[in-house]
Amino acid sequence: MTPTRLLARYATDLAWKDLPDPVRAEARRALLNWFGCALGGATAPAHATILGTLGQPGGAWLAGHKRRLEPGSAAVLNGLAASHDCYDDTHLATVIHPTAPVAAAALAAATGREVPGARLLAAIVAGDELACRLGLALMTGPHPASLGWYMTGIAGTLGAAAAAGHVLGLGEAAMVSALGFAVAQAAGLRSAHASVASPLVPGLAARSGLTAALLAAAGLACHDGAIEGPNGLLATMAPGNPAEPLTEWLGGRYAMLDLAYKPYPCGVAVHPAIDGCLAILARARPAPEEIARIEVTVDPLAARLCLREQVESSFDAQVSIAHWCAAVLVSGRAGVSEARAVEDPAIRALRGRVVAIPDAALARDQARVVVVLRDGTRLEAAVAHATGSLANPLDDAALRRKALDQAVPVLGPAGAVRLLALLGEAEELADLTPLLSAATPP
Repeated sequence: MTPTRLLARYATDLAWKDLPDPVRAEARRALLNWFGCALGGATAPAHATILGTLGQPGGAWLAGHKRRLEPGSAAVLNGLAASHDCYDDTHLATVIHPTAPVAAAALAAATGREVPGARLLAAIVAGDELACRLGLALMTGPHPASLGWYMTGIAGTLGAAAAAGHVLGLGEAAMVSALGFAVAQAAGLRSAHASVASPLVPGLAARSGLTAALLAAAGLACHDGAIEGPNGLLATMAPGNPAEPLTEWLGGRYAMLDLAYKPYPCGVAVHPAIDGCLAILARARPAPEEIARIEVTVDPLAARLCLREQVESSFDAQVSIAHWCAAVLVSGRAGVSEARAVEDPAIRALRGRVVAIPDAALARDQARVVVVLRDGTRLEAAVAHATGSLANPLDDAALRRKALDQAVPVLGPAGAVRLLALLGEAEELADLTPLLSAATPP
């Protein structure tokens, strides 16, 4: 049994009723977070432009709109929306954002079919687990893949294929082919960051995964071993890395239990710096003009990925420690409004006074922030574990508030509350129609 075939068997045979309670709870959290992010991102101008360019009419549900699209178009737009504000979930060990493409593909695959809520949730587990395991095989081990690869586009495509294939009821052989077709389409480079191409990558991963599952469902075959075989994904991207993370303890240990949920709409590498600034503001509220310098010490990966100094758009802001420190110290908040406040004069002025320092002794969820005032006063904060990290996760109540805040502007207060209630009982739904109707604007 090749790893590809074992993964296909797992994604095919997985049953919601057989999953451990912690895994089922994580699937509910992932789906709740996805709906909130998709509704919030569906209002963005870039989403409207891509909808006008790529959206083809059909019967598939579209987040934030009454319109219905053909399934491939819906997968792209819903994956894009869920990622647009950089609020999507993160597998911290691999920096994959799996549920954005996985849920978008699964919902598109459900179009025109009577799909129970439990099957949708099981598909989320199948897709997220496969994506995270593939990420571990590629990004850990002695020869990790280059950080230039955008893992959400690579692993997310295969996760989307597994999720869509599960919804479609593919058998093991067909699921093997679906994963092979997904490997043929998997793509994504980190150069997409700080542009609309960044959220587009998960959207395209969702569509590619859906396409892979539909081709397999139609009877087309792709060879076994596309992941681990000669010239396969693993051998090409991370040559020399072992394949064991793909299937080790499969069904007994769950990589998706290491998903983290963002409290702030930006790259997770920025979160410790935001926490440090908020901690300082909890003790003192210096006026921006009183601040002479902001010293932020972070781990080297954060410094490598998120030291963008030129901030001209909200996409730049998503990966800019300087922007977020300035925005938080000016506004006292760290929400979507602050991500989009790139032209605010006070924030722009303060960004130029941020100095970021890499320190290999710091973990990824740690930071030190020092705000130096013009009179020489030093305001300091050390963050041991950032909010939303595995050691300091968002609890269910915080995750519900986050989803509610994103859903209310689209659905209204009563509509948002109804959606969250249905998501809480999604596994009891005989069909997804009530859920998707509740997630549609009035």
